[in-house]
Amino acid sequence: MTEDLQRQIAVLTAFHKGLANIARHDADTVVSGTLPFEASADGLETITESFEIELTVPDAFPESLPRVRETGGRIGNDYEHHNASGTLCLAVPVEQRRIFLENPTLLGFVNRLVIPYLYGYCFWKKHGRHPFDEAAHGYEGILRHYLDTLGLADEAKALAVICYLFEHGYRGHHDCPCGSGLRVRACHGPALMILHRTHNQQTVRSDFVAIFEHCFAKFQDGQLSFPTPLRLQILRLFNRL
Repeated sequence: MTEDLQRQIAVLTAFHKGLANIARHDADTVVSGTLPFEASADGLETITESFEIELTVPDAFPESLPRVRETGGRIGNDYEHHNASGTLCLAVPVEQRRIFLENPTLLGFVNRLVIPYLYGYCFWKKHGRHPFDEAAHGYEGILRHYLDTLGLADEAKALAVICYLFEHGYRGHHDCPCGSGLRVRACHGPALMILHRTHNQQTVRSDFVAIFEHCFAKFQDGQLSFPTPLRLQILRLFNRL
């Protein structure tokens, strides 16, 4: 564990005193305990609650973000915002990282991502609906984030965008990957710049795989077609994985 991570854990546990259990496991530090909170959303009620949680903080933090579990057995399988591993799906990876980078500390991660997730769960449990804009989950949720962020309707174009970001990052003088025929800076430049600055190598790679898997299933069913340049680009990128 780095000295910086030790300091950040000390700040976190001083603020959230219930997170009192700290243990090492391989290349991770596990912080667990009780997380009480009082939170609200714009125009919605204030909720005061408490959950048992476990944060698995990798030594590579902040490049790799913590994994979070609810350990008290309160959040059941009827709540869909879980990952297959049992960890909480706080947001799609690139959005999670965007929010984190606004306050890139362990305390910021808990306050800006974990507590809003728990608030959202409590609100859903009480009212049967989500307090925030409902997002799709899993691979579909990742794809939907790109479609909505870039204002695209074509899933193959979203795949072309993530391929471009994975291969080139941001290049304002290139043709925009959406296929408009305009340069990046004259088309989706601002949105692509934000995505590029938010991503690291890990998240852009995982988003590429997720969007490809979703789109390839539709390609196999004949619901999507990939132009030849995109097919060749996909092959190049898989050779990098």
